[in-house]
Amino acid sequence: MLDKISYKEAFYRCIDNAKPTNLYKNIFVKDALREFLAEDILARRDAPVFSNSAMDGFGFKRSENKKLKVIKTIYAGDKYEDFEIKDDECVRIMTGAKVPDGIDTVIPIEKCVEVTDEYIVIPEIKKGANIRLKGEEIKKGEIIAKKGEEITPEMSALLISQGIVNVKVFIKPKIAILSTGNELKEPWEDADEEEIYNINSHSIKALLEKNGFSADLIGIIPDTLEKTVEFIKNLKNRYNVIVTTGGISFGDADFIYEAFLKNGLKPFFRGIMVKPGRPTMVGAIDDTFVFALPGNPLSSYLNAFALMIPTLRKLSGAKKYFYNFAYAKNKSGFKVNPKKDHTILGRFECGEWEVYKNYKYGSGMVSALSCSNSLVILGNKEIVKEGEMLKVIPFNIGFCQNCDFFND
Repeated sequence: MLDKISYKEAFYRCIDNAKPTNLYKNIFVKDALREFLAEDILARRDAPVFSNSAMDGFGFKRSENKKLKVIKTIYAGDKYEDFEIKDDECVRIMTGAKVPDGIDTVIPIEKCVEVTDEYIVIPEIKKGANIRLKGEEIKKGEIIAKKGEEITPEMSALLISQGIVNVKVFIKPKIAILSTGNELKEPWEDADEEEIYNINSHSIKALLEKNGFSADLIGIIPDTLEKTVEFIKNLKNRYNVIVTTGGISFGDADFIYEAFLKNGLKPFFRGIMVKPGRPTMVGAIDDTFVFALPGNPLSSYLNAFALMIPTLRKLSGAKKYFYNFAYAKNKSGFKVNPKKDHTILGRFECGEWEVYKNYKYGSGMVSALSCSNSLVILGNKEIVKEGEMLKVIPFNIGFCQNCDFFND
């Protein structure tokens, strides 16, 4: 019998049973995009490392003098011996150039009243203007990136600015993807009218890669219970996560669940009161996480997106594994079955969301995915009104630490 838990409950059973890894490796920053830091990273030096000019202009010690003699030109990267500057003197200085001791203000060229090769005349200007002070951005020794944070191009820029090229990151789980169905053909094979292409394995692999995970496509599960038991037995010690699609319901050929049980599966749930995607099972064989997803491609992909990706992030040591979401105004009303939860596809643009085909599409319709850019998860509703504000998860919105989609 299938469980009758809500989508929210299914999500939390996945998350609560996902124990973050403590395994890590050292890699170069250039190879670390989408990895999760295994330790806090401290600044190695101040930023800026020296006080410098924020503008092309003239540097001076602020005083009552308005006419200043130009005594020197300083370019970015210049190294010079210390010198004393008088109240009636200034230096021509370029953006990024080190500001000499004694200079406390820089005025842009265009703000000067008069400029010649020998002197400048300046208006009143605030002391300290246009100088980037040593350490004003980052102090040496402070935390600049925290354990569990994802390495992005932006973080990479910060780390490299500190001369950090090697980082400690968590080791992500090794993932196997299996498919069921004698009717399946790979995309490079010819398929007759009674055969279908192996959509699920390839779409889920693409989803994993988009989110920074790699996976091995193992192939088609054998067509008998005995062979399937042995097949899984050979995989469970080689992979941290096993993902299957199809064969999890109650048909004559649906023996995936029994094969997992014979390999020591501890199920967290089997079945969700959701449309689409009810025949879904998640559990564990010792330390190996198992996701048995539906055979219909839409159901399989949506549950992989909404349940599996957040779980994998937590398993991988990420501190952010809740999807970000946005509030959007519903463009057109539609009906849903109030006895179930619903994962509904649509388009989110400019603060508005529109359901795909008025929610009249089936779980085998792959075009619904390619025509949509976001997901709405609904429960305890019968009518979704036009103009109603909905929580929307755009496919490319990213993750956060505290913005739990399922909590109000």
